[in-house]
Amino acid sequence: MKYIYFVNRFSLRDETDAVINRIKSVSEEFHRDYIVEVSGSAEEAVLAIRKYHDAGAVLTAVGGDGSIHHLLNEIAGTNNLLSFVPCGTGNDFSRTCLETLEDGVHEVDLIRVNDRYCINTVCFGIDADIANDESFIHNRFIPRSMRFNAGVLYHFLTYGKKRYLTVEWGKKKISRHFTTIVAANGRYYGSGYKVSPGSLLNDGRMEIYLIDSVGKIKMARLILSMKNAGHLKDPALRMVRTKKATVSSPVPIRVNVDGEPLQADHFELELIPRAVRLDFDHRFLERVREFSPT
Repeated sequence: MKYIYFVNRFSLRDETDAVINRIKSVSEEFHRDYIVEVSGSAEEAVLAIRKYHDAGAVLTAVGGDGSIHHLLNEIAGTNNLLSFVPCGTGNDFSRTCLETLEDGVHEVDLIRVNDRYCINTVCFGIDADIANDESFIHNRFIPRSMRFNAGVLYHFLTYGKKRYLTVEWGKKKISRHFTTIVAANGRYYGSGYKVSPGSLLNDGRMEIYLIDSVGKIKMARLILSMKNAGHLKDPALRMVRTKKATVSSPVPIRVNVDGEPLQADHFELELIPRAVRLDFDHRFLERVREFSPT
């Protein structure tokens, strides 16, 4: 089977050539038949991906969670397989795969968010504000591993927004101010925050975490406790498991879907079971990661 690697120079910048060379070298070690497609923008990347519509190949995102998201939304419903080489800011989807999947091809669930597909997490509220803040997430002067933390600190100091949202699932309906809401298919977000430690990629359900409106000190404690899943014990948090939910706002808001922004005032969330085939080979990723950007 042919592997097609999609590399975006805008994401990797000065590291692009080194990453490409390592991918080529390791692919030859693993006797892979491969092509490397290099683009300079999201628009060019989409055109490159569409050349392989229904090619029956393994289409591989080289980058972070946002790169996986864009590739996923082009290949969902085709006969192509999805794969990835994690070289981004957070690489949170990769963390879930390493914890929960054996090497091989897996049919994994997706969350449909209006007209988009999500493979990892959807977040509303302060989490979305942090993840959507490009002044931190794409800041070349802040180490990759510290960008989300820098955003947390800034938004903690400037926090003043409270989101009045209506959440519905099953026969339940809650309308109130929330600090954050996270719908999870994967376990991690924000560069290693373990928001949903029990999530599996093929269990046919999503976990939704609802955190009531809280003060700054409580908010900071909650966010920091997510590193070790300590937030699950906090009374301000409610967790539900469901296949469908809606989140509505009186005004349009920007949420974050797999690291990418999405704006609307109404969001339909639906778990689509076994919606895409994922090719996962941690041995290959380990060989590439030795030379990937850190």
